[in-house]
Amino acid sequence: MYGAFLQSVRESRGLTQVELAELVGIKQPNLSAYERDRRLPTIETLNRILVACGYRLTADGGSARIHCALPRVGWFPDDDDPPALADDPVGEPPVFDASTPLADRGVAAADALRLAEATR
Repeated sequence: MYGAFLQSVRESRGLTQVELAELVGIKQPNLSAYERDRRLPTIETLNRILVACGYRLTADGGSARIHCALPRVGWFPDDDDPPALADDPVGEPPVFDASTPLADRGVAAADALRLAEATR
């Protein structure tokens, strides 16, 4: 359902599927399946894909704003901490964390992707 979006994110940074899969820590066939709408990534994988391409998973819907936390420390091979983003809200806790039920995170990811598609 969101394959074209993921492909456009990857291509916006000039990355091949092999390069992005290596950055994200997934196998290239999985990334291909996401881009061809054969599989849906988990919210964590979606977040890593977007962060690896220099984007932040945030959805704005009227007065509601959903910020997905940056990947955990240790995901970035050369850093102790994930990179700070210029528009990262200071002192604002993420809406979701590791304790958030998977179903809630999936709904949020689908909502964020629909919003991204609507604003393209």
